[in-house]
Amino acid sequence: MNHEELFVIQAEAEKCRACRKCELACIASHNNLTIKEAAKKRTVFAPRVHVVKTDEVKMPVQCRQCKDAPCARVCPTRALVQDDGVVTMRAQFCAACRLCIMACPYGAISLSFIGLPEEDEAGAMHGREVAVRCDLCSEWRAREGKSSCACVEACPTKALHMVPLAEARGRHQ
Repeated sequence: MNHEELFVIQAEAEKCRACRKCELACIASHNNLTIKEAAKKRTVFAPRVHVVKTDEVKMPVQCRQCKDAPCARVCPTRALVQDDGVVTMRAQFCAACRLCIMACPYGAISLSFIGLPEEDEAGAMHGREVAVRCDLCSEWRAREGKSSCACVEACPTKALHMVPLAEARGRHQ
């Protein structure tokens, strides 16, 4: 597989205002919602980009496509696999065991519902949850004819960029 064709999202922390518009755009794009609907469903669906905000830094965090991905190594059902260096999620195999969440050194994986869950009489949500991580909005981009990810488009300060995987790895070696 040619890594020049593969991308990751990189952030310029100094530009991030922690407005979380990237998170809402992520939820909207992966669940076929408007931004307004995504804001209302924020407690139901997890974004695949997570904004970290401390006193010193504000920065969105996504999957980094680790060379020897701990999430793929630890997955007991092979829902997360790494072929030719690229981490891929196969949701149909996910048991929602959370091992990948614990193994990810970046905190870039979370559980989210597939489709809208149902609420029982006590207010508890029930439905199928799977581990989710940044997939570069592949389905949304194909459906909408977009060349960039929803989070990149939504960022008002242009802090997010799609960068070739080989270039991103070259910076951090």
